[in-house]
Amino acid sequence: MAAHEERKQIFDTIKALVKPEQEEIFRIIRKLKVPYSENSNGIFFDLSSLSDDAFEQIKEYIQYCLKTRQEHEDRLKELETIRIQNEQYQE
Repeated sequence: MAAHEERKQIFDTIKALVKPEQEEIFRIIRKLKVPYSENSNGIFFDLSSLSDDAFEQIKEYIQYCLKTRQEHEDRLKELETIRIQNEQYQE
């Protein structure tokens, strides 16, 4: 994937994260001393000018979020299946 396309995809994914996940992205940005601006609409930084290291750390965190979310959804499905099986067993 082209670097620009990958960064655009990460940008779209960041927008879809829940607030605590976005806050963790901000902590990564602050820790790495990435320049950002802040106003009443939120916190902004230039994704295209991030160092490769900063971009990789953000990308890894996003991958962690998505993996954790998928595992949570899988676990909920598993629990629902068990609940249905228990109901059928009790009938």
